[in-house]
Amino acid sequence: VAISAVAGILKQLKRPRNKTAVHPSDMSGAEEPAGLVAGDRPGNLWLQYNQSRLPNSEQDWDNMHFVEKTHWGYYCWPKSVFYVPEQPPDLVPEEMNERERIIYNYFSNPDFINQLIKFLSLEDRKGKDKFNPRRFCLFKGLFRNYSDTFLPVLMPHMERLAADSHESTQRCVAEIIAGLVRGSKHWSFKKAEALWNFLIPLMRTALSHITVETYTDWGTCVATACESRDPRKLHWLFEMLMESPLSGEGGSFVDACHLYVLQGALAQQEWRVPELLHRLLEYLEPKLTQVYKNVRERIGSVLTYIFMIDVTLPHTLPTRSPHISQFTERVLTQLKPLMEGDEEIQNHVLEENGIEEQDERTQAIKLLKTVLKWLMASAGRSFSTPVPQQLQLLPLLFKIAPVENDDSYDELKRDAKTCLSLMSQGLLYQDQIPLVLQTLNEISGSSSWHARFSVLTYLQIMVFYNLFTLLDIEEAVQDVRALVIKLLEDEQLEVREMAATTLSGFLQCNFLSMDSSMQTHFETLCKTRLPKKRKRDLGAVVDTIPSVRSTGPPAFPDRRWNTDPLCNICFFFFFFLVFH
Repeated sequence: VAISAVAGILKQLKRPRNKTAVHPSDMSGAEEPAGLVAGDRPGNLWLQYNQSRLPNSEQDWDNMHFVEKTHWGYYCWPKSVFYVPEQPPDLVPEEMNERERIIYNYFSNPDFINQLIKFLSLEDRKGKDKFNPRRFCLFKGLFRNYSDTFLPVLMPHMERLAADSHESTQRCVAEIIAGLVRGSKHWSFKKAEALWNFLIPLMRTALSHITVETYTDWGTCVATACESRDPRKLHWLFEMLMESPLSGEGGSFVDACHLYVLQGALAQQEWRVPELLHRLLEYLEPKLTQVYKNVRERIGSVLTYIFMIDVTLPHTLPTRSPHISQFTERVLTQLKPLMEGDEEIQNHVLEENGIEEQDERTQAIKLLKTVLKWLMASAGRSFSTPVPQQLQLLPLLFKIAPVENDDSYDELKRDAKTCLSLMSQGLLYQDQIPLVLQTLNEISGSSSWHARFSVLTYLQIMVFYNLFTLLDIEEAVQDVRALVIKLLEDEQLEVREMAATTLSGFLQCNFLSMDSSMQTHFETLCKTRLPKKRKRDLGAVVDTIPSVRSTGPPAFPDRRWNTDPLCNICFFFFFFLVFH
C-alpha cells in the first residue's frame, strides 16, 4: 500500500512540459492518400526503425521528432496537429517544493535505499511472486520526476542484484530496470546514452543468469519498458537483444528465454520495426531445424509475431514487414523430400546435439516440426488467417496426421492432428472457399486412406465453423455434397464410415437435404450389380499404411464387405443417420 501511495503522489507531482505543435506532413514531405488507407505508406515511413537513421548523436536526438504512441500514423493522424514534447529542464533541489523535497531527501539517502532494496528483494510467497507493477510505477515516477538524480545511489545495488541468480533478486532488478527505462522517456541524449552504457552490460549479466522462475519476469520487464515507446529512442536495447539470441551458450533453455525476451520487445512495436523483423527472420531461417522442443516452440511463437502485420484487409496497403507467402514458398522447397512418395513419415529425430551430417529427409522432419509449432501458435494470435499458404501444406499434414486418438503417438503426429483441427476452424471469406474445396477434392484422390479420412474430419469442422457463409454459395454446397458422396464409395472401410457420419451430420444441421436427386442416386447404387472379385495386381500402388481393422477380426461375417463398397453405401448412410 505504501509503495502504491508514493507512486500515486509522484504522479500528482508530475510537472507539465512545454510542447511544440508539428504537422505530420512536415515530417514526411509526402501527401496522404485520399480516403482511409491503413498500413505502410510514404507518409509514415519516417516513423519506422531504420538502422541508418538512428539518433546516435546529440544533434540527431534533438532534431528527431519522436512519436511514442504505437497507433499514431498507421491508419490516420490526429485531427489537427501532432505534438512533440520538448526536453524538460532538470529538477534541482533549490526549485523543489516541500513535497518534492521530502521524496528527494529519502531516496537520495544511501541508508534508506539499502533498507528499501533489502525489502524489495525479499521473497514473499515462494513460487507465486510475479513482476510487481506497483513497484515498477514507483521507480518510473522517481526517474520521470527527478531524472537521473537517484541513479548513482541505485547503481551498485542493481549490479549486485543482476549478478545474483536468486528469483527474488532477479525480479527486483527487473522491476527497477523497467521503471528506469520508462521513466527516462524525456531525458536528454547525454543522459540516455550514459544510462544505456550502464544498462546494456547489466542486462547481459542478468539474462545470463535467467532461470525457470524468472524468465517470465524478464519478458514482462522488457515488454513493459517498450510499451508506447518510440523504438528509435530504445535502439540500444533492440540492438543488444538482436545479438545472437540462439548462441547456444547456456543450453536450449537459455536460448528459448532470450527469444522470449526479444519477442516481448518486438511485439510492443508492431508495424514500426519491419527492418528488425526482416533481420530476425533471416537469422532464424537457417535455425528452423532445431532439435530441442522448447526452442522449436519458442521459434514458432516468434514467427507468429514476425508475420503478425502481414494482413490483407480492405483499405490496407502491403506491409514492409515479412510476408508469409514468401516464407512458405521457401519452406515448401525444403519440405519436398517429405511430400514426394507414399511412404509413411516416421519421427526418428532425437533431441541431441548431433554434429554429423544428416540427410535431407531428416532435416525436413525437423523443419516440419518447427513449422507446425508456428501454425499452432498463430492460430489464436494472428489478425487474419493465411489460407492460401496453409492450403499448400495441407497435403503433407493429411499424410502425417493419424486417424485415431492415441497418447502413444509421437510429437510430429500429435502436432499435425492439432494443427489440422485449428486450421479447419479458421474463418473463410467467400473468395477463399472455392480454393479450399478444390484442395480438399484433390487430396481426396490420394492413395493414402489416412489422407482421405482426414479430409472428411477437416470438412466437418470447416463447414460447421463457416456454415452461414457456405450456405450463401450454392455452388460450394454442391461441391461439398459431391465430395462426401464420392468418399461414400471409397474402397476403405474407415473412410466410408466417416463419410456416412459426415453426411448424417450435414443432413441433421440442414446444410444438405435429402432431395429426390440424392435418393435416386442411392437407389441406383443399390441396383448396381457388382463385378466379380479380381485379385490385386502385384505391381499396383497400394496404401502402405495398414488398416485399423487389418489386425483384428472382420467387422461383419461377409468378407465382401471390405472389398465391395457400392452394396454397403445405403446401409452405412441409414445406419449413421439413425444412430448418430
